[in-house]
Amino acid sequence: MMLVVFLVGLSAPYGQARSLAPSFEGSLGRGALPEVLKKYGGVYHLPVHKRLWVDEVFSRLVSVAQRDDLEYTLIVLDSLELNAFALPGGYVLITRGLVHAIGEDESKLAAVLGHEIAHVELKHGVNAVFRQMGLTVLVEVGMMALEVASADLLRMAGATLLQLLNLGWGREAEYEADLYGQALAIKAGFDGAGAVGVLDDFFLSSSEDLPMKVFRTHPDSIKRRDRLAANMVSFWATPVPIGDRDLLERLDAGRNSKQDERKSDPKDRYAVRIDQNQTGLEVFHQDEGRTVATERWLENARAKDFAWSPLGQYLAVLVDDDSQEQLWICDRRGQVIRIIPLPGKRVTDLSWSPEEKQLAINVAGPNGPEVLVTYVKADVLFSIGGEFSGDVSLWLDSGLYLAQGHTWYHTWGPQVTPVKIPSPVPQVLQRQRILSPQVIKEGNTIRLTRPSLTIP
Repeated sequence: MMLVVFLVGLSAPYGQARSLAPSFEGSLGRGALPEVLKKYGGVYHLPVHKRLWVDEVFSRLVSVAQRDDLEYTLIVLDSLELNAFALPGGYVLITRGLVHAIGEDESKLAAVLGHEIAHVELKHGVNAVFRQMGLTVLVEVGMMALEVASADLLRMAGATLLQLLNLGWGREAEYEADLYGQALAIKAGFDGAGAVGVLDDFFLSSSEDLPMKVFRTHPDSIKRRDRLAANMVSFWATPVPIGDRDLLERLDAGRNSKQDERKSDPKDRYAVRIDQNQTGLEVFHQDEGRTVATERWLENARAKDFAWSPLGQYLAVLVDDDSQEQLWICDRRGQVIRIIPLPGKRVTDLSWSPEEKQLAINVAGPNGPEVLVTYVKADVLFSIGGEFSGDVSLWLDSGLYLAQGHTWYHTWGPQVTPVKIPSPVPQVLQRQRILSPQVIKEGNTIRLTRPSLTIP
């Protein structure tokens, strides 16, 4: 058996280097790791609770990854730069600055780590290195022979890897990692909208505030986020007709109750009224059913209808803007969170998800009725699509139910499982001083000395 190394042009077919032995790939990553650590301040040790949270997100992603020929390693770098990248062989690195910027949003952390794991899964790094070097390596020997025969090649490849690290692995590789990483995150039980949210977060930052080279040099971020948003529908189930009689009766009762939907929020804190002769919403602050104050929300908006979320944290308001409808999502104090334009469409029904993260919008347009799904905190809007259309929507714990005429259909999105981390050590909430009096017996009497204070 032998190792054959072919000199080829930079136009070598993408992916030919994927036959590299895992040991060579791991050696390439390990060789570059010391220089990366030096450049980014070394390893940073997160506080124990934060580290357990990050590790749990990472381990859930790794558990659904496809490659079983390597071991993944997560390293947090001691740098405030917003950055994340992966080295061949399973090394995933993220800066403490990016961990801090993500905060406690596990879907966004899963999106970042899932994207980097995807690069390793698909061998984007090692492929980019050999395309840059003008080499395609075909391995027809065992792992040991490759390690011995490729020492010079490994040194050249390591130097090239360090040069390419901050430039990304190429446009097509980034697009592929976006979609693969999103699918990986969803399979691991995270919300796929996190991938869209991460890119949107960086759009809000100016170039001076955004030293994240990986997002500056990657392909057009707007196109990337639009692809990820549109891809969300691919994870939803095709609507299926409902045959259970009890469920059908419950759904029909829910459809009828929509006609008398209450105008107060679920906790009776506010009552809202639309005056067709005025703009905005008239809001009555309530205390035990009594109006204690009034104010006007969205003063310049021509509101047509609205719907409170199940827990009363959000209010969806249908607004007529120059004869085109928009959907405004507000918090429970009337502050606008998102504005969703719906050009050429007329909203016929709204339904909130039980956990208040999503909203189903039934619309009528030039092509007939359509069901759209959007997110409260992510700029995601997609159609259930296909030949299906619904006139009324009801969102229950088991998914989204859509009525088309007298027939009900059921569809559902990916299951999201929150990260739960048990406390590894007891946390001291309050230190109490202990009074320790001394008991002295004198004859037939007992005397207590003045208590001394000790700290436990």
